[in-house]
Amino acid sequence: MNKIVLIISLLVIAGSLYAQQYKVSGEIKGLDTNKGYMFVLDEDAPRGFRQDSVEITNGFFEFERETEEPKVITMSFRSDKLLKWVGHGKRRGYIPTKSALLMFIAAPGTHVKISGEATDFCNAYPSGDRENDLLAELNRSVYSLMNEMVNLSRELQMDTTMTDSQKEEKGKKAEALYKQTIDNKIAFLEKHASSVAGLWLMEDMLLRSQIEIEKVDELMATVDAHKYGNYADYKKVAGRIKGYKETGVGMIAPAITGVNLMDDKEFKLESMRGKYVLIDFWGTWCGACLAGTPEMKKFRDKHADKLQIVGLAKDRNVEQVKKCMADNGMDWPNMLIGKGEQDYVAKYNVQGYPTKILLDRNGKILLRSVGESEEFYQEVEKLMR
Repeated sequence: MNKIVLIISLLVIAGSLYAQQYKVSGEIKGLDTNKGYMFVLDEDAPRGFRQDSVEITNGFFEFERETEEPKVITMSFRSDKLLKWVGHGKRRGYIPTKSALLMFIAAPGTHVKISGEATDFCNAYPSGDRENDLLAELNRSVYSLMNEMVNLSRELQMDTTMTDSQKEEKGKKAEALYKQTIDNKIAFLEKHASSVAGLWLMEDMLLRSQIEIEKVDELMATVDAHKYGNYADYKKVAGRIKGYKETGVGMIAPAITGVNLMDDKEFKLESMRGKYVLIDFWGTWCGACLAGTPEMKKFRDKHADKLQIVGLAKDRNVEQVKKCMADNGMDWPNMLIGKGEQDYVAKYNVQGYPTKILLDRNGKILLRSVGESEEFYQEVEKLMR
């Protein structure tokens, strides 16, 4: 075999390992739609995921796609049976809930089989290999609880005849269901952290502040790093743990470098040494982030002699971020959160938006906060004194 043929053969083999076909087939009984919408995590997509449509005929569907590695994929349905509608007319919307979604794990060369029914939630689960069986075990333990909880939430919003005592009773029941859901998730992780579903669940729970990072650190010690170490969710969770250990109060903030969207020039966080710095994690999609921007700007202006803001946007669309900056008067350095060394969400263990982190004049972390409140700025003012 000559060198050119050998090189081509190796490239073909490498390509087949890089992205391979997987197949999904099955039936969801009682599904009142002929279209499904599959959401696939894609770091290069504008919103961090891409959408793909799937045809459904009388509840049956079958399709083949490609994937580079095992990953959790969700499928939603525009189904009146599954969507939890609230409000009326132009104010009509629905309460998002995972129990309305089909979830499965796509892996190169696998055939995932789906079975179940659409009641008032997606009581359908995958099978076909160990990883999908474990994901099914997880969702069977939480979907009915989630569904009951969101039904209560819907009732509280829609039923105007309820007395205060009835509202209180249903609110307490919803809280109990939420706690049971969290307990069931953690019980699953205690047994199956070393799985695709386990890694996905740890990342998802961290994003929603449903689990302590110390607990995740403990669970990650049980994960087979040789088997799962190269998977995206393993890297994300491991990155968050590293970020947690390196970005607590009293630690020197990790380096931040990137293109400043204010002037398209290179920016380095260390260039702000000598002033207090407020790092703001935000996104164009985050209503609370944008609602809090005027107060943050007002506070910065009040202390302009000693305080600067640095924004880190969780977005992929540069032009959309720049427009949002202009519309909201964000006249401070802003960068996009990227991947690898520029994945500042992982580096700083960000678990909600907006997250604000105050640094002293030497780059030491003084305060971390999630959300918007007047008390935060009072605390910042106290620390800067």
